[in-house]
Amino acid sequence: MSALHLHGSEQAPCLAKATTRILVIDDDAGVSTAIQAILSRRRCETVVASRAHAGIHTFQASEFDVVMVDLFMPGMNGLDTIARIRSASAVPIIAMSGFRLRNSLDPNRDYLGMAVLRGATISLRKPFSPPQLVAAIDRSLRLASPIGDSTQ
Repeated sequence: MSALHLHGSEQAPCLAKATTRILVIDDDAGVSTAIQAILSRRRCETVVASRAHAGIHTFQASEFDVVMVDLFMPGMNGLDTIARIRSASAVPIIAMSGFRLRNSLDPNRDYLGMAVLRGATISLRKPFSPPQLVAAIDRSLRLASPIGDSTQ
């Protein structure tokens, strides 16, 4: 695996806000660590939960600007996690997965598309690059912001 290096404009904050809080719910420690490394360079505070139930508990106990959820985890899956978070909050949710098809005989099942139908703001296919991650966060925040909202 190659090392991740950030240069130039990639080091700019992803948001206008002083610090953005992001909850990452993913059982893959390598993915979570990479997300933390990328976002720490952009004035983002990243909190990681390795299981869905822990992520929901963490979400309920604190405030986050964005939640990122992996779809395939042991125990509660990401689709159910997204639905639970969405039922309680309008926070932007980014669904993540490296699998388009999984555990299905139907080749048309798109789990990232299903995640959006369950309440995710946008989806992000793994593996993703640092600019793709930052763009997804920016886009999810823009989509979640009321039009014409100029309060900061």
